[in-house]
Amino acid sequence: MNNKSLTKLTIRKKLLLFSLFLLIVPVLIVGTISYNASTSETNALIHKNIQNNVQMALALIESLNQAVEKGAMTKEEAQEEVKRELLGGKTDGKRPINKKIDLGVNGYFFILDEKGNLLAHPSLEGQNIWDKKTSDGTFYIQDMIKTALNGGGLTSYMWPLPNSEEEALKVAYSAYEKDWGWVIAAGSYMQDFNQGQSRILKNIIYTLISCFLVGLVFVILFARHISNPLLVLSKQSSLIAAGDLSGEYIKVKNKDEIGKLGHIFLQMKQSLRKIVTQISTSSDQVSEKSIELSRSIEEVSQAAKQIADSVERISLIANTQAKNTEESSNAMEEMAIAIQKIAETSSYALEASQDTAEDAERGNQLIDTTTEQMISLRATVKDLATIIEVLSDRSLEINSVVQVITEIANQTNLLALNAAIEAARAGESGRGFSVVATEVRKLAERSSESANQVSELVLAIQDNITFAVAEMKRSEGEVDNGVKNVQETGEAFKRIFEATRNVVNQIQEASASSEQLSAGSEQIAASLQDIYQMSKENATEATSISGFTQNQIKSFNDVLEAMNTISEMTLELQRTAHQFKL
Repeated sequence: MNNKSLTKLTIRKKLLLFSLFLLIVPVLIVGTISYNASTSETNALIHKNIQNNVQMALALIESLNQAVEKGAMTKEEAQEEVKRELLGGKTDGKRPINKKIDLGVNGYFFILDEKGNLLAHPSLEGQNIWDKKTSDGTFYIQDMIKTALNGGGLTSYMWPLPNSEEEALKVAYSAYEKDWGWVIAAGSYMQDFNQGQSRILKNIIYTLISCFLVGLVFVILFARHISNPLLVLSKQSSLIAAGDLSGEYIKVKNKDEIGKLGHIFLQMKQSLRKIVTQISTSSDQVSEKSIELSRSIEEVSQAAKQIADSVERISLIANTQAKNTEESSNAMEEMAIAIQKIAETSSYALEASQDTAEDAERGNQLIDTTTEQMISLRATVKDLATIIEVLSDRSLEINSVVQVITEIANQTNLLALNAAIEAARAGESGRGFSVVATEVRKLAERSSESANQVSELVLAIQDNITFAVAEMKRSEGEVDNGVKNVQETGEAFKRIFEATRNVVNQIQEASASSEQLSAGSEQIAASLQDIYQMSKENATEATSISGFTQNQIKSFNDVLEAMNTISEMTLELQRTAHQFKL
C-alpha cells in the first residue's frame, strides 16, 4: 500500500491497520522465537537421548568386559550379549529392533569396527559399508567412524525413509570402545521426534490466534472510541462549512484530547454563531445609516451646486458692473478736463455760453445715468452680501454633516476591528470574515480622511466667506458714498446749467464755480475708480468662492462614492452573513 492510498483511508481504518500491525508483528516474532526455541530445545533433547543410549551401551560393554576379565564368560559370549541387549537375537542373519530402547519409531543401534564392517545390524550385519555415501556424495560412515575415534559425537546426513525413496534428516551418535575395538552407533530420523514439536507449534498457533482475536476486538472497540467522535466533529464541520450553524448539540463523552477538541469545537460554533449574528445586525444598521447619509450628501451636493450657480451669476454681474464703473470713471475724468478748460477760458464764456449749456445738459444726463448705475450697484452688492451669508450658513450645515460622517466612519472602523478580532479567534474558519472586516475598516478610514478633508475645505471657505462679508459691508458703504457724490454732482450740473443762462452777468461767479466743479469732478472720478477696484475685487472673490464651491462639490462626490462603496461592502457582508443558518 503506497502513501497515496494510505492518505485516503479513514482514521478508523488507519487505527485498525496500525494496531493490527503492532499486534501481529509482535505475536509473529514471539511465536517464531518460541517455536525456534522449543525446536532447539527438542533437538538438543533428541541428541542427548541418543547420546545417553550410546553411553548406556558403553556402560553395558564395560560391565560385561569386567565379567570376561573375571572369567565369568568368554569375550564372544559377552559381545553376543551386548548385541542381544541392543538389538535382539540373530535369526537368519538378521536381528530385530529393540523397542524397549527409545530411539524413535525407526531408530536402532548398530556396531562397526574401525574398517567399516558391520558387527551388528538389523539387516546388514557382516557387510562392509566403509564406502557408503548419501545422495549428495557424503561418506557418512567414514565421518561417523572418525567422529567416534575423536572422542564421539553426532553425525547428520540425509537418508531414505523405510520403504520409501523420500529422504529425511537422520542423526547418529557414535562412540569408540577401545577394549573391544568397537564403534557403537545409534541413529534415528529427526521427524520421529517431531510430534512433540508439532504439538508445541499447534499450541503456539492456537495461542497466537486467540491473542489476535482478543486483540482485534479491543482494537476495533478502541478505533470506534477514537473515530466515532471525530466522525461527529467532521459532520458538524461540513455543516458549518456549508453555512449551517443550527446543528444539534455536540456531546462527546471522551475525557481525553478528543473530548477537549469537542468542547473547543462547540465553543467555536457558538462564537461563530454570535459573530455572524452581530455582523448581520451591524451590517443592517450600517446599511440603513449609509442610505440616509447618501441621501443627505446628495441634498447637500445639490444645494452646493445651486450656491455655485448663484455665485457664478454674481461674478458675471460684478464683472459687468466693474466695466460700467470704469466707463463712468473715464467719463468723469474727461469731464474734469473739460471743466478745467472752462475755468481757464472763463473770459470767453460769453461767446461759448451756448456750447457750455449744451455740454452741461449732456453732463446732467450722464450724471443721471451714473446715478442709476450706482443705485443698481448698491442693490447688487446687498444681494451679494445676502447670498454670501446664506453660503456661510450652508457651510455650517455641511460641517455638521461631515461630523456625522466622521462618527459613522469611526463606528464602522470599530465594528470592523471587533469582527477582525473575532475572526482571528475563529482561526481558519473565520479567515473570510477577517478579509471582509479589513476591507470595511479601510473604507471607514478613507471615509474619515475624506470627511476631514471636507471639514478643512469648509473651514477655509468659512474664513473666505467671513472676509467676503466684511468686504461687502465696506463696499456697501463706499457705494452709498458714491451714490451720494453722484447725486451731489447732478445737483451741481443743474446749477451749472442754470448759471450758464446768466453767464454774461455772472462771469466771475462762473469762474469760481468752475474751479469748485473741477475739484468735485476729480473727487467723483477718484470715487468711481475706487468703486471700480472694489467691483473687480468682488468679481475675483466671487470667482474664488465659485472655485471653492466646485472643490466642495467634488469632495461631496468623493464622500458619496465612498459611501456607495461602503454600502456595497455592507450588502456583501449581509449576503455572507445571511448564508449562515443560525
